[in-house]
Amino acid sequence: MAGAERKHCSTEEWVDFVNGALPPERTREMQKHLDSGCRKCSKMVELWQLVRHAAKRESEHEVPESAVRHVRNAFAMTQSLKGARPFEIPRLVFDSLWRPAAAGVRSTTTTLRQVIYKAGDVAIEMQLELVSHTECTNITGQVSNTAQQGEGMPNVLVAITSPEGAVATASTNQFGEFQLDFVPKSNLRISFAVVGGKELSIPLDGL
Repeated sequence: MAGAERKHCSTEEWVDFVNGALPPERTREMQKHLDSGCRKCSKMVELWQLVRHAAKRESEHEVPESAVRHVRNAFAMTQSLKGARPFEIPRLVFDSLWRPAAAGVRSTTTTLRQVIYKAGDVAIEMQLELVSHTECTNITGQVSNTAQQGEGMPNVLVAITSPEGAVATASTNQFGEFQLDFVPKSNLRISFAVVGGKELSIPLDGL
């Protein structure tokens, strides 16, 4: 291409152009080059504009507070249980707090929360609800095996414990279902004795 204004600019310059990091005079020169109809440079600008918009969206993304609390409490629990029998902290894969409330009900107060944890082939679904006119929270849930089409796991010991000892215990029924009541306080965890003496433990502080 003939003429200085038809000369292609470098990738680095187009990145600076998109980010508004060039001197005004150079910006005008490059804009004139784009206006001349250079398809190669126009595509380059479009690409870096997409990258810039994607980076902006990523920087504005906020991790749900419930997920942050889960990680913090899980780390604290890991430190406190060092030296205890083998255990694993399942991965939180769903929390009803992550999704916005339906239109028309956003201003109402809900006492119901649903969470799903996974560890290997084991899935733990729990529903937590405040018990009216009491200080108690009720947990109902199911322990299932995803490798067996979500079949419930019976006779799994479920226990809510504190550093002082057991708070509440139950066993899953033939469908892998369980139910427990407890009074929330710090340093509680719920554990599931699944296989081979290994426990799946979940901190309850964040829930």
